[in-house]
Amino acid sequence: MVIGDGLYLKETVFNLLKSHHKYAIAVLKEERRQLFEEANRLSLLSEPRVYRKGKTYYRVWEHSIEGCWDGYGKEVRVIASEEVTPARVHSKDGKSFEDKLKQVKWMWVTNLPCSKDLAGLKNTVAICHSRWQIENQCFNETVNTWKADHVYRHSANAIIAFLLLLFVCVNIFNIFRIRNIKDRRVKTKIYLIKLIGRGFHTDEIPSPLITPIPPIPI
Repeated sequence: MVIGDGLYLKETVFNLLKSHHKYAIAVLKEERRQLFEEANRLSLLSEPRVYRKGKTYYRVWEHSIEGCWDGYGKEVRVIASEEVTPARVHSKDGKSFEDKLKQVKWMWVTNLPCSKDLAGLKNTVAICHSRWQIENQCFNETVNTWKADHVYRHSANAIIAFLLLLFVCVNIFNIFRIRNIKDRRVKTKIYLIKLIGRGFHTDEIPSPLITPIPPIPI
């Protein structure tokens, strides 16, 4: 599955992913699109599904639309989400607080199958929002923690090789951190990175990365 901004809402992208048996999700924010107008029209004629997740209240519409996207020619699913989150903010004079409602509207286009129930719709909306999680935890982390923005070699092949190796290392690191670490002292990624870095400069195994295996009783 590939999740992208409105830039990826192109028939060439959807067709390419479809040919590789992959699903696509893209933000729909161009009001001039016929798909946008049709989704809004259908939303006026139907009731939304309403639910709450955390502090945020959701009103979500889900439509199957065909024939409104020139060049793709297949049925797509449009999801419209109105989200309201209560927030406590500083007043304009800065001396007190006031309660406000943060309201946002989202629309996505996807070729995922339609949700069979509310739980499926909730999962789809969460997946659509995970684009920001990818942005923050992937790109920001690789730049700020792993120095992905530094060019170590100016050869095109060297740059590609470095980035591919970097993403392999980051994926292995995160899998190791999430699935295999049992010691509660490892609270953050930075702490774990420092422990691993220390291991490159000493012959000793940095605790608590590896816990000694107890002897097998005979």
